[in-house]
Amino acid sequence: MVTLATPPSTIDGIKRLAKAIKRESGIAHHAALEEAARKAGFQNFLHATRAITRGSDQSYTAYVTVYWNDLRSEAPSSGRYTVEVQLTRPLSELLADGPKVGGAYLRNFRLEAPDHIEMRTDASSPVSAMQYLDQASFALLFINSTGLVRVFRKENIEVMNGLERIPFADHMTGWEDPQSGDWLLLDEPYISPKPGFRKEWLQENGLHQVAPQWQGIYYPGNAVPYLISPSQALLSRIQAQVESIPDCSFPMGIPQALEYDSRFISPARAASGKPRRSRMLPTSGVSNGALAYGGAPGVRSKWRPARSMSLELHTTIGPILHKLCNSSVRTAGVTTRVYDRLNQVRSRLEDWAFMEHPGGITAEVDAKLYYGPPVDGYATPQDTLKAIEAARDVLLKGYEECKPRALLLAKIESAAADLRKKVSR
Repeated sequence: MVTLATPPSTIDGIKRLAKAIKRESGIAHHAALEEAARKAGFQNFLHATRAITRGSDQSYTAYVTVYWNDLRSEAPSSGRYTVEVQLTRPLSELLADGPKVGGAYLRNFRLEAPDHIEMRTDASSPVSAMQYLDQASFALLFINSTGLVRVFRKENIEVMNGLERIPFADHMTGWEDPQSGDWLLLDEPYISPKPGFRKEWLQENGLHQVAPQWQGIYYPGNAVPYLISPSQALLSRIQAQVESIPDCSFPMGIPQALEYDSRFISPARAASGKPRRSRMLPTSGVSNGALAYGGAPGVRSKWRPARSMSLELHTTIGPILHKLCNSSVRTAGVTTRVYDRLNQVRSRLEDWAFMEHPGGITAEVDAKLYYGPPVDGYATPQDTLKAIEAARDVLLKGYEECKPRALLLAKIESAAADLRKKVSR
């Protein structure tokens, strides 16, 4: 039986005691940690880490929330997870320039309150939600401990993009020191390659690499992180910093699954007295002659005219736009700019046609719409201009006045203006 002369008073001391208990009792590591924490006078290991951390360095609690909505499984489910992360700086200060500083791992989050970030969109399953939680939490801790932000300097991005394919690389993200401008690549492959791998590639590119004893960000504890940079000083500093992130900073245990419609109110939100800002949700119904469609949590709905255009007019304007988009710049004056605008109109009108006439578009009709068989383009800029004006007239006839129609007409008019300049020369 493990006996103590003096109960441990540090996290490291509790961990050493846990190892001794595990060796003697043969119990799981987590259970040994709990037992060691109780022997040290705490309720459990989580209580110990929080109590000891509060007694030493200043700690700021940040909250991370992710929703999921799983409609495809045999047993559909939805819900919310919220976890705590312990930082050495306030979350609002860490993300003063917005979640974009965390790159891909935070770009889909918003700062809902000074101490709370929330994912704008829904994860597709509980497992996916857990992965987003881990990535966001570990990204916050990485930024907090190192001071690095996602790479943003043009010259650094160009250097990274110019590197030849990195051997065995996976899940690469680019970071830089906002003060010095030094850059760093974080590579997180699933399988740890053999020692000395990439040696020749690193030498050829004037780069250095270290493998910190750290869980990484992409798939913490399952992928193997490597740091790559031309600066050895930066690598040494970042390696020491990520290896020094205390265990108590990370989210503890498996979060409780809460109702999808529940809303987390953080301490800072409650203290502000201001109502919680809701996530962007899909719009429905009709407004000013336009009908909302599509959208999802965090994804804005689109709008189309509430009153449909006849299938006859769709089969009139469709071939015109199709021929315009098959016309060349040399003979017909259809530049890339003109093509882009006309193709955007074509794509949107095709979407509307299928929504307006569900079940009414046969294969024969579809061939007469917006993406039929290959055709020859218009022969002259004058013919192109006449065709654009004809397409405009069909839109004016087919749809009543509303913002969605006005947006398409603006694109058509922009294309027509370019052609008028060419014709008038």
